[in-house]
Formats: sequence, C-alpha cells, structure tokens
Amino acid sequence: MKQLAQKLKNGEIQVLEVPLPVLNPGMVLVRNHYSLISSGTEGSSVTAARKNLVGKAKERPQQVKQVIDVLKQQGPVQTYRAVMKRLDSYSPLGYSSAGEVIRVASDVQGFVVGNLVACGGAGYANHAEIIAVPSNLCVKLPENADLKRAAYNTVGAIALQGIRQADLRIGETCAVVGLGLIGQLTCLILRASGVKVVGIDINPGMVEIASKHCANLAFKGRTWIS
Repeated sequence: MKQLAQKLKNGEIQVLEVPLPVLNPGMVLVRNHYSLISSGTEGSSVTAARKNLVGKAKERPQQVKQVIDVLKQQGPVQTYRAVMKRLDSYSPLGYSSAGEVIRVASDVQGFVVGNLVACGGAGYANHAEIIAVPSNLCVKLPENADLKRAAYNTVGAIALQGIRQADLRIGETCAVVGLGLIGQLTCLILRASGVKVVGIDINPGMVEIASKHCANLAFKGRTWIS
C-alpha cells in the first residue's frame, strides 16, 4: 500500500510502498477515503526536519534530553549510531482521517466491517491507504456520512476540548490567538455557542478569513521576539 512519509534527516517527503499495518489487539483496520492535511502542525514538522542538527535540537528539546540520557548510559558511539539510524528513517505524516472499517481485532466491540469511521491520532490516522487505529481513537459515523467532512473530526475535537477547558458562558467574550485551521474552527464553535469572538493572528490572510466567517472582531497582531 502507499503511505506519505518524511525523512527526518532532511525533511524529504515521499509516497512509499509499505506493508499493510499489523492489526494488534484493541485496534481496527481502516481503509482511508480522506485524510486531512493540518498545515500548521504538519508544516512545522516538515520545516523542523529540514533544519540542520542544531536547528533540530532547538525545535525538539525533549528529544535532546533523551539523547543525553542515552549518551550517559551507552556512550558516544552507540548514541551516534542510534541518532543517525533515527534520522535516516521515514516518519509517517497525518493525524486525522475518515474511511471504512475492513478488519476488527477479536477483542474490539462496537465496530464491524463496513462501518464508516473518523479516526485520529499521530502515528495512527496517517496519510495512507490503510491504517491501524486503536478503537478508542475511532468514532462510528452514520451510513450517509460525508467522509470528506468527517476527516476534520480530530481537529474539531481539539478545538472543542480547548473551549471546554476555558469553561465559557453565553454572552462572554473570548480571544482566540492564532487563526490557523484549529483557530478558525474554535471561532466557529464559540460563535455558534453564543460567545463573542475576537481573533488575533500575525497573518493578514487568516485575519481576513476569520473576519468574514467566524469572528466578531479580528485583527493582525505583532510578532514578539523574546
């Protein structure tokens, strides 16, 4: 099957021929109809992969800490080999998709072959023809569901989770800083909930979209460099 992936060493993106994913316990196998490109999250991942080693280290301090821990335990030679092996490998892209269930693990309940589902999760809901996804990262859809729209399920859930954490009330005002895909969805949900929305972004194009479709007020903010 085909899968989109990037090489961590230089950010090179390729469509690869890879084996079918293994159906482990607790998982379902899904034939993707659509997978969503998250321009912000995936764009930053590709940009980071194309930087030199110093740039990569600045972008991923947690992974630098892991490398230091391995260095302490295994020494410089083994650490170097492990890092180079990791950088030479390909990493899948994507985390939100929708499709049709084609196999179900024996211990999974609530899903059968033929169900339409929306899927989420980095490393699971990839840009690939077929994916293996934990059942708790799938949601069953109606038989007449629009799978192209259902591919937005994960990013919509992220936006909704932020709104729930904010615990807003009807008539209150909320500022949404960052008007990318998730920011735009956040504004839409807030406005539908009776909350007044102020959108802020450094990109004038995103500000214009929000002004037209989902924000009561939107304006371009400044870029601060600390």
